[in-house]
Amino acid sequence: MPEKKRNVRKRLSWDEWYKLAKRYKDRFGSLLVPRDYICPGGERLGRWIEKQRARYNDVSSADRRLYDEEIALLEQIGMVWKLENRLNWADWLKVLDRYRSAHGDINVPKDFSQDGFGLGDWIVKQRTAHAEGRLSAAQIADLEARGMVWRAGARRRHWDDWYQDAKSYFERHGDLMVPPDYITPEGRRLGTWIYRQRDIHMGRKANLRLTPEQVKRLESIHMVWEPQRLKRETWESMYACIAEYRKAHGKLPVWPRDLKAPDGRSFPGWIRTQRTALAKGDLPRERVERLAAIGIVAPKPVQDAAALQ
Repeated sequence: MPEKKRNVRKRLSWDEWYKLAKRYKDRFGSLLVPRDYICPGGERLGRWIEKQRARYNDVSSADRRLYDEEIALLEQIGMVWKLENRLNWADWLKVLDRYRSAHGDINVPKDFSQDGFGLGDWIVKQRTAHAEGRLSAAQIADLEARGMVWRAGARRRHWDDWYQDAKSYFERHGDLMVPPDYITPEGRRLGTWIYRQRDIHMGRKANLRLTPEQVKRLESIHMVWEPQRLKRETWESMYACIAEYRKAHGKLPVWPRDLKAPDGRSFPGWIRTQRTALAKGDLPRERVERLAAIGIVAPKPVQDAAALQ
């Protein structure tokens, strides 16, 4: 029988492990390596860091003490010898702010780590401390300014979920001019959320900011940051698209229902919105005449069946 190959893993020297630790620090900004962290090459760096900590603290299970030069090298890259001294409050807020910049909120999953820090676990501990009255007024204010939800069961919807509601509205109506009191068919106050995004973007909400990616995504579905100034511009651009379509095809773009303008707005949705406004008498005479010129008029009232008998 052929001899089985043994899976032999190369034994690394202390200097080689140190290089891996330095690479981790350069990438994640700290040396708080999770215990179960494994490098891309398969090296169990988390276990090695734990071992160096045990050597420094003279834990009985440690095989030897660290040499002075080893201690100095590790401290140069931010080694934390006592885990209870990992971060102060301001540092945790910086980690939290990086999460919020990337995700739009601080609804951190329990097992989430940010830059090597157990941010999800830290959030859980702050909720517990708040319930037990152990947080100062300043700490409570710091977290609430960032959108802290104290009861995990009452967690706010993720920004991406609200965005999907906004995108659905855009696809149905052809714009994002959501009335402030608008509620989705599912019962969500999308109008309030849209106005909150405007306030945040215009700097009217202290300590809150939209990320560049969030701004870009909202603008891709024609978010109107200043409704009064831009409302006419959005109407004009859609009117021009529909007038051009009618001229080319000899009919209005009302079917199929998913027919869209080049910028992604719904043709049928926009036309329905104009017809509803015409029926209510909400449009100025100039718009009524221009819409009629391309065949968009108020729907005829349904006759009373009794009157037909």
